[in-house]
Amino acid sequence: MKRKVNGRSRKFAKGLSVLVVASSLLLGGSWHVRQRLAELPKLRTVPIKRGDLRMFIAATGTVEPNAVVEVGALVSGKVVAFGDGNQQTDVTVGEQSPIPVGTRVTQGGVLAQIDRQLYEIELQQARVAHRLAEAEAARLQTRLEQARRELERAERLRSTNSESQYDQIATGFAVAQADFKMALARTEQTASQIQYAEINLARTTIRSPIDGVVIDHRVNLGQHAGPASPGMFLITADLKQMRIRTSVSETDIGKVYPGQPVRFTVDGYRDAKLTGSVEKVLMNARVQGNFVTYDVLVQIDPSETTLLPHMTADVQLETVNRSNAWLVPSESLNWQPNLERQANAGRENGQTFDAAMVEKSVIEKSNAPPCIYVAADDGRVRAIPVRVGVDDGTKTEIFAEGLQESMPIVVGTIRETTLARIIPSVKTLR
Repeated sequence: MKRKVNGRSRKFAKGLSVLVVASSLLLGGSWHVRQRLAELPKLRTVPIKRGDLRMFIAATGTVEPNAVVEVGALVSGKVVAFGDGNQQTDVTVGEQSPIPVGTRVTQGGVLAQIDRQLYEIELQQARVAHRLAEAEAARLQTRLEQARRELERAERLRSTNSESQYDQIATGFAVAQADFKMALARTEQTASQIQYAEINLARTTIRSPIDGVVIDHRVNLGQHAGPASPGMFLITADLKQMRIRTSVSETDIGKVYPGQPVRFTVDGYRDAKLTGSVEKVLMNARVQGNFVTYDVLVQIDPSETTLLPHMTADVQLETVNRSNAWLVPSESLNWQPNLERQANAGRENGQTFDAAMVEKSVIEKSNAPPCIYVAADDGRVRAIPVRVGVDDGTKTEIFAEGLQESMPIVVGTIRETTLARIIPSVKTLR
């Protein structure tokens, strides 16, 4: 009986020792893994969050009215007076000063007056020439009537007169007819010269072709104006209907399309958030060396802000607009952990990773879909496969299951300096 009890005690002691050894190995392995994880560099994380991702093409443009009429002189001469843009009658020489920019004018209102003297003389000469032509036509008509009567008499006396006399009288009548027709043509010609002189005289008064606002004037009192000169006035119909003319490089023009949303600011109203849309892309490229740009017209949306012509606009042509998307730093998609970091890599028994395991891990990572890694409390990380959307170079849109707000996403590790490892408490050296 005593021998039986001793045998049971020995078996119990043997089992207890095995359990103690296994527990020691397990605890030692866990301690070894935790020790190795603690020796690794600390993880640098950022919280994942939802946000808006917006990408755009930046450009600089100029504000201009939708429709601008350039009013110039159709006849040459010296500017002798200005009107107020509303009166319909001619102005007196030297009566008015130049029309200020911003003045509202009406259609037909007098803008400027060119010296009329030469054109009045030309009209008078044309009228005199017309009267002379009419008198010449009357004289030739009388001569034609006389030639007709002579021809009628010659026909009655043809039997007594010679044939040569008859032919001479008939020829004279034909010549008289031709001369009279030429006189009538000269009369019509001088009449048209009168109309031409009257038109030129009327053109010495420069009138507004539309109802609108003067946005620029380029002529002064006493200055010579003419068809070859630049426009004297620039008039727009409505300053509330404005647009932006901007230039986009050939590398970005493929992303621009009619109706594309646009945001812009102007220096005069920096706090105003102004919007618009692309109206059209002009095909006439501008080439400067190897740099090619295309003009883009942007229609401005109505707003309370009063924009003025020739303002400089900082334009943003929107190419991407994502709202409430999951956004992570772009560098988080490039970070890869080692095997010891991964939550499912190895066993917690102090096992080391040989070259074959590392090579296999590298191959699996190269063939795996894009992933982000979430940091755990014990220093490990957990991979989450994602589908990548658009990125702006800093933030990237991702799609995945199981994402939560403020989830810590690993973007890299924190490298301590040698001095910080030797003296952890040292913060500042003086």
